[in-house]
Amino acid sequence: MSVVYHYTDTGRLPFILLEGQLKPGRNQIGHYPDPDFLWATTSPLGDRTAAASVDACRAGRVRLVRFVLQAEDFEPWHTIVSRFPAWTPELISSVELAAAGKSRPQNWRCRSGSLRVERWLAVETRSYTDKVWRPLPTPWRILPFEVGSVGVQIGPKIYVLTAVAGPFGSSGYVPMVLDAGEAA
Repeated sequence: MSVVYHYTDTGRLPFILLEGQLKPGRNQIGHYPDPDFLWATTSPLGDRTAAASVDACRAGRVRLVRFVLQAEDFEPWHTIVSRFPAWTPELISSVELAAAGKSRPQNWRCRSGSLRVERWLAVETRSYTDKVWRPLPTPWRILPFEVGSVGVQIGPKIYVLTAVAGPFGSSGYVPMVLDAGEAA
């Protein structure tokens, strides 16, 4: 079975797990058209254009997350954009140029719709210093905190995030880490 990977971090993970699906984004900053896509890559090493906070990961406030997905659920980048006229040749070139040196468009895979949990093959995490991808323990331990805050427990740590409004109508989050013993 051929696989692709969707990368994010624990800042977004609890919301993804609660919804039980990966959803296409709405990139307001890059002014991507509607539909934007659910992005994946064929690279098991990651993609430097992925929506993951490297600074927060380096500081230990989040872990990197990798969803292992079935390749058959995605289309190659150049195939999918050819079906959506809002993705003009100029916009496609602009996106590819912005990724130069960070990513390879020939590795990009996309889909225009959500992908339910039943289609996921695995969810894995790693820290900035430990480069080994480890399966996210199941059942997932998702913990509610104050309104707008939720956490996911991974080992002895709980990665908590609070949703905040971002620029241009986007949403963001503020991450923090608790020891599981402290949160009990």
